Formats: sequence, C-alpha cells, structure tokens
Amino acid sequence: MEAIGKRRWTIAGGHIPLGSNGMEPEFTSRDEIAVLNCSDSPARLRIQIHYADRPVVGPYDVEIAARRVRRIRFNDLIFPEALPLDVDFGAVIEADVPVVVQFTRLDSGTGSRSTIATAAYAARNLQGSR
Repeated sequence: MEAIGKRRWTIAGGHIPLGSNGMEPEFTSRDEIAVLNCSDSPARLRIQIHYADRPVVGPYDVEIAARRVRRIRFNDLIFPEALPLDVDFGAVIEADVPVVVQFTRLDSGTGSRSTIATAAYAARNLQGSR
C-alpha cells in the first residue's frame, strides 16, 4: 500500500483552556492531536512546542503502533516540561513514516462545552522521503 500522510505537520493555534467543567478526564479542557499511522511500521513522532515569548521546548517523543490511531493530549506532555495552561503555542510534529494529524480542542470551562477540530497543516515531506 502506498504511504498515506506526511512526515511533517504544524499547528499554529494551540492554547490549552485554563478552566474545565464536568467529570475528569472526559471533560477536562484540552488541546489534542489524533494521529493515524497507516504504515506497516510504528511511527516515531518528535513534537517541538513554540511559544511567543520563550524558547522552543522539546522534543516530546511519542510512538504510534503500525496501522493504528492514537490521541495525544498536549496536557499530558510532561517531559521535558509540562505545557502551561492558558498560553498560546504552536507545534511542529515530525514523524519517521507518513502519518495523518488532526487537531482538536475541547473547551469545557463554561457551562456549555465547545469543541473544534481541523486538520493540521501538512508541510512538504522531508528531503529523501515521499
């Protein structure tokens, strides 16, 4: 099967909401990505976090099994450091095999919960790859 996806993705509008309302962990406000790995090999991701007023943090290393999907909450990324709440950030996600990335935010801080989802930006593949 031909590879599906790209090896480099970016998210410009990260912002983990500060407040949450409802049962945890289901209704904890969060930013997350869903990563689809259609390849026959595990996907090894390296995530770098960019801020407006501080140095880049990362990499955060994550693995997705072959032919699987995995949701990764930015709230759960803690090494090398936890992401602060209520702070704008961007992310660059690089994988060693092509993957598909979707970005989602759940803001449960108000009485009504809101969710947004969008595909991350798929950058051109790294040199030497498809």
